Amino acid sequence: SALSASMRSLPLLVAAFLTLPFSSSGLTLYGSQGSRSPLVNWYMNELGVEYEMLPPRPNPHPFGQVPVLTDGDDVIFESGAILLHIANKFDKAFKPSHTPWVVWANTCLDPICFKENERGQVIGTSLGKPNRKIDVLEEMLGQSDFLVSNEFSVADCAVASYLNYVPLFNPDASLSSIPNTVKYMSRMASRPAFVEAFGEGHAGLVQVKCEEFLNSSGGPAGEKKIFGIF
Repeated sequence: SALSASMRSLPLLVAAFLTLPFSSSGLTLYGSQGSRSPLVNWYMNELGVEYEMLPPRPNPHPFGQVPVLTDGDDVIFESGAILLHIANKFDKAFKPSHTPWVVWANTCLDPICFKENERGQVIGTSLGKPNRKIDVLEEMLGQSDFLVSNEFSVADCAVASYLNYVPLFNPDASLSSIPNTVKYMSRMASRPAFVEAFGEGHAGLVQVKCEEFLNSSGGPAGEKKIFGIF
């Protein structure tokens, strides 16, 4: 009978459903290794948040860019906005003091790390060159392993992701003048969730370059450099 045939096909339908990408959290992230989506992957991996990962195109971003996250009917774009959405929804340790660092990474650190031409292509970096903002960051990281309350947070995901793109896009950059920042970059790149998100190649390159920077800094790798008043 038709009913018997339907019953016999039920196990096949269930098996097919179980092979579909599924996220119990309702989150879908569109992106690729060649975009900034891995910094979002990193944070969600740290939190253990389930999500579905889809290719960059097609996506619901109004300008067709990535990363972009959907949470039910909501569409969230810009990496910092995505991080803050995830933090507010899933991170029990999230504090208001984390928010400024996420915004700072997008607005202030980005143009320091990435010098772009008129086509948006990365052509260099200002990281490692005299800069008051980086001087402040360097001093802070000489006194604490993390940015806020000496605990890993979304602030570190935002800031360290940008810093750790620099050796990838600018392999000839010299960061020997900011050893505390370099040690921070290395610590973040060694976290398992970072490696999972960015890939072993990216994380390994950061580790190798950080060791080179520290060896050329003129002092022992373990020595902390503390800046005075400037």
